Parts: sequence; structure tokens; C-alpha cells
Amino acid sequence: MLLTQVEYFVAVAREQHFGRAAASCYVSPSALSEAIRKLELELGVPLVRRGRVFEGLTPEGEVALVWARRMLADDRALRDELALARGRLAGEVRFGVIPSALVRAASVLTALAARNPLTRVCMLTGLTTEEIVRRLRRYEIDAGLIHPSVEDDEELLVTPLYEETMVVVGSPGVLPDAPAALTGRQASALPLCLLGPRMRARQLLDAAFERRGVALAPRIESDSVDGLLALARTGAWAAIVPRSAALPDGGPHGLRVAELVDPSVSITIALARLAEEPVSPAAAAVDAAAVVTRGGGMRARRR
Repeated sequence: MLLTQVEYFVAVAREQHFGRAAASCYVSPSALSEAIRKLELELGVPLVRRGRVFEGLTPEGEVALVWARRMLADDRALRDELALARGRLAGEVRFGVIPSALVRAASVLTALAARNPLTRVCMLTGLTTEEIVRRLRRYEIDAGLIHPSVEDDEELLVTPLYEETMVVVGSPGVLPDAPAALTGRQASALPLCLLGPRMRARQLLDAAFERRGVALAPRIESDSVDGLLALARTGAWAAIVPRSAALPDGGPHGLRVAELVDPSVSITIALARLAEEPVSPAAAAVDAAAVVTRGGGMRARRR
């Protein structure tokens, strides 16, 4: 069994298409298909349902996929360990981020890059907590910032980092009186743009407002805090965003910032990675960078 065969198989499962999988592996479709056929012959079971197009994995293929992802992750971790043995971590660190945690993610990844100058960092944004957890389990990312809201799972190590408070931002035209604070009822009467309903921060926001008997009805929804800020800068919209994303003086666009009260909404941001031992060098490097940006030790808990 060759690792390239395993890589091609995982690519087909990921892309759900032979042509796209071949392109992602920089080989021809025929070469990819032949490699997977050889893997099936060696394992003695069919892995892929073939027709005129990709038709999914067989039951045996679904089982094999779990181990195939693990094999590729272990190969990558081995190469990282050997790089560490030579003195420095090299390779790529893949990091998933929920929209509410972009500012902290920038700090963590900047510290990571400074401590490991030979690494490349790939930051994946606009993801939900559930998407990040799913990618961790599939070995598609090394760590991520999430809301610790997923079901308890011994596979996952979750480390709370900080509390993020939500605030209201808008142009002087939307917030003309520059209020120091807005109640939930006052905020709900504004022309609002908010994170989409799949985002855990939005779900927690909705729940907090509902407990006050207030319903949020945004006209525009986004999977990006930057998208919300861009909308607010047009002068037509107010947005509810993490305090860390709102510059105290409104920034060059002069956005006003008001505290959100009754309800006030604070959301826990946590670092998540797989709880496997040994810890992969990439995940350990993220842990160390998070400690630096937090200014102290982290107390982790399994989920």
C-alpha cells in the first residue's frame, strides 16, 4: 500500500468527483483511478462506487476512509517531528476560525509564525463550530477557535481562552445620538445585519434576546464579521459584532460603538484540537502560541 494511493482515495472522498480529485492531487483522472483500483485490489474490497460519475463510497470505503485520513495525518506528524528533531518545525499548520474569533485568531497565528519561522499557516474563516469540529475529526485542520457548545466528546480537547462581549456598531446616520448603550429592544428596532443562523454566536444572541421577549429580524445576514462591518460602513445598517472587532474610536470610517445591555451577551471562545497522544507538532505549536497570546497557562478540558 502506497501513501499516494491513500491520498488519492481521500481526495476522491473529499471532492466527490474524480476529475476534481485528480486536479487537487496534480495527476490525471486515469492515474488517480488506477491508483485507487490497485488499493482496492490490495485491500480485497471495493472502496468506491463507480458508474459514469462518482456514486459515493461503499460501506467498506466508509470504514477505510477513517483510517486513511489517520494514516495521512500520522505521516504528516512524523515529518513534522523529524523537522523538529533538526531544530525547527516546518510544513503547514491549518487553523479553523469562527467569525467571532478572527481578531484573537490573528494574534495566535502571528505568534505561531514568529515562533516557527519555517511554517506556513492556512487560516480557514467563516466556519461554524460544528464545521471546525468535523474538520478536526477528519484530520483536515490541526486546531481551531470555536464556541465550546458541541456535545461532549473524548476525541476533542477544548481549552477556554476568553469571553467575547457583543456590541452594536453603526454609522452616525444609524446611531445619531451616539448612545453609550442600547437595550435589546432598542437594538432590534435598528436596520440590522447579523451573523447567519448557523453561527453559534447568532444562536446565543437570539436566545438572549428571546429571554427578554425580543425577536431579532435582520434584513441581511453574513457568515463574516468583516462582512457585517462592511455593511455598517455603508451608513445604512447597524450590526451586532464582537467588541474586539469594533475599534474604540470607530476607525477611519467613523462607526459608532454602543454597549449592548438588557441583554448583555458574552460568548466563550475556546481553542479546540484532537485529544490524541502524542500531540502532533502542529497542534502543540498552536497550543504554545495560544498561551503566549493569553499571557498565561491554559486549563484544558476534554469534551
